[in-house]
Amino acid sequence: MKKTVICSFISNDKTGIVELLAKAISDCSGNWLESSMAKLAGHFAGIIRIDIDELKEDELRSALNHLTKSGLSIQLDLQNNESENPSSNESSSGSVAKHAIQLNVVGNDRPGIVYEISQALVAAKINVVNMQTHLSSAPMSGDSLFHSTMSLTNESEQDLDSLELQLEKIAERLSIEIDLDVQEK
Repeated sequence: MKKTVICSFISNDKTGIVELLAKAISDCSGNWLESSMAKLAGHFAGIIRIDIDELKEDELRSALNHLTKSGLSIQLDLQNNESENPSSNESSSGSVAKHAIQLNVVGNDRPGIVYEISQALVAAKINVVNMQTHLSSAPMSGDSLFHSTMSLTNESEQDLDSLELQLEKIAERLSIEIDLDVQEK
């Protein structure tokens, strides 16, 4: 029987981190399914979803934990494979309409932008699936510009209307641009 292990890690950035992780997974006959990794402030961090035979799970855990000797900080979590079935997250009627939502933010950097937007998302029962942020330099002034791209999901049209109103208020109050693009799945 297959099990899913979620491995998150962080390390000082150096060449060979991905190879160390891949070797440990491969040596245990694990299957690297999905991952997201990034370099940030001199560190390299990520999360990996690994499929492993139930009989090899302890071997995989040991191999990944052994990587701490190479300077990686590792955290492992065993997932129940039943929860990965997309249909298990829907209501019993199967009539839940989901929306793919893209949210883009650009504006002068200041504390609280992510906090205010995340409060509005929680109030509208919106789930963040992916989020990328970075800073750039404004062309004329050289001030720091904050950029964020978020992929979101939602199950209720009513919450989206409320979210749009909240985001408009936040954009006006913080003098930032917020673009919301909603597509039905």
